[in-house]
Amino acid sequence: MNIVKGIVVELRERRLWPVAVALVAALVAVPVLLSKSATSVPAPQAPFGGAAVPGAKGVPVTLAAAPDQSNLKGATRDPFTQQVPKSTTATSTGTSSTAATTASSARTGTGSSSGASGAGSTGSTAATSGSGSSPAGAGGTTAPAPTPVSVSKPAPVQTGLTSTEAYAVELSVTNPDGSVADNTYPRDSVIPNTTQPLLVLLGVGQGGHNVLFAVQPGTGVSGPGTCTPGTIDCEILSLSPGQTEQVSTSSGRVADFAVTSVDVNHYGSAADAQHARQQVSVFGAKLLRNSPLSALSLFQYDPNVGAIVDLRNLTVGGN
Repeated sequence: MNIVKGIVVELRERRLWPVAVALVAALVAVPVLLSKSATSVPAPQAPFGGAAVPGAKGVPVTLAAAPDQSNLKGATRDPFTQQVPKSTTATSTGTSSTAATTASSARTGTGSSSGASGAGSTGSTAATSGSGSSPAGAGGTTAPAPTPVSVSKPAPVQTGLTSTEAYAVELSVTNPDGSVADNTYPRDSVIPNTTQPLLVLLGVGQGGHNVLFAVQPGTGVSGPGTCTPGTIDCEILSLSPGQTEQVSTSSGRVADFAVTSVDVNHYGSAADAQHARQQVSVFGAKLLRNSPLSALSLFQYDPNVGAIVDLRNLTVGGN
């Protein structure tokens, strides 16, 4: 109490008691004011349907009420029960009836355009009216069965000779003087002639698809033929029937020649066929024996085959 009296006496002497009174009043008034603001009336709650936002600029935004029911219509069903459409049986029956009617028409020839005029007209009218082409309730017409296409088999390709057959080569040679020689030439024949033996006919290649020629040194060839080992150093020329080749030397063009045909001659016995296969030109055979062509050894005539065998396709030791 003495401490409180001392503080009051000091405030009176210094004239500070109004400040002390104001502080005490403030301490009492602040809690009272705060309690009154807490017990004030609460703001009204916005209805469920939505209310405008206070203080917002522009068009007020409202919250739309959620639909209370679905727009789906129809009877309810169990999602775990398998649903079978009612029209399945009718569609299957109609399809089977269509297939049976079409097959029956195909067997009896009804409606065929290749039949007699009366029967064909009747069948065509029946098919058009839908008596057998579209089942009731199937919806739409049945497409007609496709017409079978007959494909002729290609002629077999001659791949070799029998024991009673032999090849025959026909050439057409045109000389610069205009003379033309169309003859059947035996193996080892020289072209264009014995005076200028620029090429030697080796024979027909195995399979009968080409004719091989030995190109003598100093001879140039140009055309669609195939050269071995290459175009520049051509030693063996392969020419197919219908192809024309030009033969020239350093002095110029000498002749043109073409393989007109490769024929297969039939003989009464294997001995006669072997005799025909052995026929050669003596002049050309002698020329080949003295030929310096290195590629000549890769193309050998086999009398058992009756053709030239390309030894480049053979392997050594089974490799």
